[in-house]
Order: sequence, then C-alpha cells, then structure tokens
Amino acid sequence: MAAGEVRFAGRAVLVTGAGRGVGRAHALLLAARGASVVVADNGAAMDGEAPDQTPAQSVIAEIRARGGDAVACTADLATEHGAISAVETALRAFGRIDAVLHNASTSPNNSSAASVSTHDLDVVMRVNPFAGFWMTRAAWPHMVAQRYGRIVFMASGAVYGAEGSAPYAAAKSAYIGMMRSLACEGLRHNILINAVWPSALTRMTERMPSSAYLDWFKVTMTAEKVTGGVGYLLSEECDIHGEMFAVGGNRIARVMIAECDGVICDNDSIEAARQAMTRVMDDRKVFYPKDLGERSLRVAQQFGYGGTVEANAHDVKPVR
Repeated sequence: MAAGEVRFAGRAVLVTGAGRGVGRAHALLLAARGASVVVADNGAAMDGEAPDQTPAQSVIAEIRARGGDAVACTADLATEHGAISAVETALRAFGRIDAVLHNASTSPNNSSAASVSTHDLDVVMRVNPFAGFWMTRAAWPHMVAQRYGRIVFMASGAVYGAEGSAPYAAAKSAYIGMMRSLACEGLRHNILINAVWPSALTRMTERMPSSAYLDWFKVTMTAEKVTGGVGYLLSEECDIHGEMFAVGGNRIARVMIAECDGVICDNDSIEAARQAMTRVMDDRKVFYPKDLGERSLRVAQQFGYGGTVEANAHDVKPVR
C-alpha cells in the first residue's frame, strides 16, 4: 500500500446506480481500495422503465475479477421496500453498513411546466430524495450503534436552473435541505453527510442539448474524474459534513448557500418592500450560514438581539 493511500478495508459501502456511468466508476474504485460493495442498480432506462439486471451483474463480475468483494441489489429504489432492501443486502452480505452513496437517478425528457407529466415528476422524486431518505433511515440505527457512517447524495448543477428540467432540478434540490438537516443530527454520532454535484459524460448528459455539452466536456469530464472527490468524502479520514461540492474533470469546488445582509424596512408596506428591493438586489455583503441556527442568530443580531455578529461575511458581485 502506498504511503497515505486512502483505504476502505473492513467497510461496507452501498453504491446506488452502480451499474453504469459514474456509479460504476465509484463502485470499481471503492472495491479496489478494499471496500465491500453493494452494487445497487435495477438497470432501468432513463424514464425508470425496462429494468435489466445485466449492468449490475457485469460490475459485480468486474470487481470479483480484480479480487474485490461485491454483491448486487437489483430492487427498484423508487419503492420504499426496494430502497430499504438495498441496505438490508449490505447487512446480510457483510454484516454492516458503513457508507451510502446515492448516485441513482432518472432523468425525464425536458418539457415545459405546462406539459410535465405526473408520472415523470413522481418517478424522479422517488428515485432521488425519497430513496435517499428511505436508505438513510434504514442505515441510521446501524451507523449510530457503530458510531460511524458516511453518506453522500449526488445532487446536480441543475439546481442552478435549467429550462425544461423542473422535475429533475426539484428532485436534486431536495437533497440540499435533507443533507444539511441530517448532517446536523449525524455529527454527534460520527455520521458525516455531504452532497456532490458531479459533471461527467454519461447516458444522462448525452441526452442534454449539445450546446451545453461540447467536445471539450466529453474529453475532460469522464466518469472516473468524479470518483476521487466522492471517495474522499466517504472515507474515514474525512471530517467534512453538511457541505456541497461540484466535482468534475480535474476540478473540485465548494458550493455554498449564501444570504445577503439585506435591508431592514417596513415589511407591512408593499411600497416599502418595493423600495428596499433595489438595495437588496445590489447588496454585496453575504454570509454563509452552516445551519438554520446560525442563520437565525445572524438575523436576530441585525435586529439588535443575540450579541455580536461574527465575521463570516464576504463581498461578492451583486446580482443583476
């Protein structure tokens, strides 16, 4: 073993969406570093239909051929029972569950707000935040008992907004509040939870408009270029929690939730709010609250309560 190499010996890791693309790359790397891996993937198409066990079994074969340890779970994560069974697969096969990497997702075809189907919205929400919560809830007591756990949710840059992708963006945005709240609770149990916004050429991104994914993206943003950052967040060495990172190519960037200091005004008056908006939209001073408590304290301090404001504000370019 090379000096300083991050290893996962003795750790059982559940990787969803591990049959293809980025999920497959994660599973192969973690197994190569000593993790026992649950390859959770029912092989469905991007619309959630046409399940196929072949992708999961193929990754299992790759891992075992390289001397690794892995088992498959081909249950439908869009159902509560299926999501829970993925955790139970780890417990049955390895006797423990140390980490959950929720990579699986569907991606409905882009459509306008007026034409989004209830089916598409339902499936993408179930496979993303619903399954993420179901698996976390099932794994939680085991992680609490062993005083160790790592969870990474794979969100998306779609959170920034993309025309025609409201269902997908809504599903990925749900991870933010879920992750940040779970991170607050998990810290005292040494369960660290973060989210990653990956950039990689996969069957999902191949379906997006070519204007967004040019030739440089196809060459630079390979699936394997996401695995290092994710692997570190899943490792025992990591002490980061409640954070978001954009990872792709040879780049890792911290993604933050910011709030400007704002304007104290007469909010009983629509006209006063109108007048304040110009200053609010031009406010360069922002802060980055770690949690709701920290945000609430800062707002209270602006109203003269709660002591002094800590120096965590920064100047940024105003929004136009």
